[in-house]
Amino acid sequence: MNRWMLFAAGTLFVVTTSAEQYKAFGDIEIHYAVVNTLFLQPDVAARYDITRATDRAIVNVSVVDHDGATLAAELSGVTLNLLNQESKLTFSQIKEDESTYYIAAIRYTDQDVLRFRIDVTVRGRAPMHLEFQQQMYVAPEP
Repeated sequence: MNRWMLFAAGTLFVVTTSAEQYKAFGDIEIHYAVVNTLFLQPDVAARYDITRATDRAIVNVSVVDHDGATLAAELSGVTLNLLNQESKLTFSQIKEDESTYYIAAIRYTDQDVLRFRIDVTVRGRAPMHLEFQQQMYVAPEP
C-alpha cells in the first residue's frame, strides 16, 4: 500500500468516525474533516510538505458526485476565530488514480473555536458555500 493510500485511508477514517461530516448540494456532496497533523505518519507528512506539530491541522475536502466519484474543483476559504480574526486557507490538490482531494494547513491555539468558510466551484455548476465550526485542541506530545 503506497503512502498516499495510507494518507487517504487515515483521513477518510476520520471522516467516517466523525458522524459523516458532509454537506449535500443536490447530487453533489462535499465531505470534510479537520485532522491534527500528528495523525499523519512523518514520511507521509514530508511527502506533502505538511508540518507535523501539536498545534497544526489539515482541512481535507473532497467533492463527490452521485456515483461516488470525486470531482475536480476550485476551493478557496478562510477560518475565523471568536475574535473574528481571519486566516486564509490555501488548498493543494492531491490526485491519486481516480480520486481527488484538497488539503489546507492551519495553525491554531488550544481550545480555539474556528469557523470555516469554504467556497467550492465545480465546472458547469453554481458555486457552493460550505460553512462549519470546530473547536480545536492542541494535541499531546507524542
